Amino acid sequence: MTARPQIVDHLTPLEWVPFEPAFRDGPADDTLLVYTIHDGADVPRHLWLRDSETVLERPEILATYIAERDWGADRVARAIARRLGLGGYLRVRLARLVLDFGRFPGASAVGESYLRRHAVYPPVEDLLTPEAIEDLLARYYDAISRQMCDHSARKRLLLAVHTYDPRNVTGTERPELSLVERSMTYQRKSTLPPHVFDPLFPPQLVETTCARRLTYEVALACESAGWPTAIAYPYTMPEGSMEIRAIAWSWFRHLRACFTAARPDRSHEPMHPRVWQMLLDVTRRGDGCDLLREAIHCGTPIPGGAGHAIDARAAYDEIRDFAERHQDDLLASFSASADRFDCLGLEVRKDLLSDLGDDGELPRPLPDADTVADQIAVPIADGIGAWCHARGVPVARPAAVPATPHHRSFVTTH
Repeated sequence: MTARPQIVDHLTPLEWVPFEPAFRDGPADDTLLVYTIHDGADVPRHLWLRDSETVLERPEILATYIAERDWGADRVARAIARRLGLGGYLRVRLARLVLDFGRFPGASAVGESYLRRHAVYPPVEDLLTPEAIEDLLARYYDAISRQMCDHSARKRLLLAVHTYDPRNVTGTERPELSLVERSMTYQRKSTLPPHVFDPLFPPQLVETTCARRLTYEVALACESAGWPTAIAYPYTMPEGSMEIRAIAWSWFRHLRACFTAARPDRSHEPMHPRVWQMLLDVTRRGDGCDLLREAIHCGTPIPGGAGHAIDARAAYDEIRDFAERHQDDLLASFSASADRFDCLGLEVRKDLLSDLGDDGELPRPLPDADTVADQIAVPIADGIGAWCHARGVPVARPAAVPATPHHRSFVTTH
């Protein structure tokens, strides 16, 4: 794990980390994906060119880099993926300081709260022009999004690994592990903010982003192994998180499949594919999708004349009527469909893996960080395996990772 931010000339923002031949791809590779998005250290040189080193040494920049990075997340993700017998895991290499893929694209508004902010936020946002921010999103956010879709399109379970601070702002100690699987706003208001996704998305789908049994199987396995484990504490998922976006994306894929099966002739009409592209554009970055969205929902004109706008609204209305008429059946079939992702977030307390030092110091891996990561991986993989077995999902045999007991476990292992 590289501690300091790394200035790079050529950056691959999303990286597949394969394992050595001893850890061969198993059947679980077809259904499970483990990834991290906040443990990267790379900073593109083109942002500040010759001033890059100076910028990264600024106290406010370095302090943000230290606070925002999920120190040790890659280590835990690697251990879990190996324990599950996967061929590797995904990691975002771009430093979170520069861009946060776990938020909606764009720059943050003044005073925006931590869980409401967008992908680019102060202090880096203050050092970039609007044109540079747009270039940053086009080069990296969109590239990560495309590649993440390619990697996850046929998966059933997406496990995001994060690490979090040892204490809340009130000073209370956080549990060693936390499982995150529900929407912040839905939990508080039983709905989503307007216009987050298209109105055809049923907000109740983000009451939980994965099967409850999965959450409880993993939590039970972790508690039984001696790891204090919370569920949806100390926070829940912001609407811009990858997990919430993935649920919306998978819902519109399912709706498209059901609609196309019922009305196959509509796929040959020119406007229907464009409407589906708009619905699947959950990050609002798709080319031309904003214009189509405004034409359908706001009545604004689009290139091509009034006829194109009328055709777009007609296609959308047909899809909407189908969704509303069959909503109960669609929701029931979605819950058991291969189109639906089960998205689970894992938070590991940073001090289990890293010496966090004093303010302004770069964290360092603890001497037993790899051992602790392996200890965490065992119950996580066991819980996932139990859930997969219950659903008939094939999982490879656990890889040869030492299953040593938790260093503070009160459980006697046999």
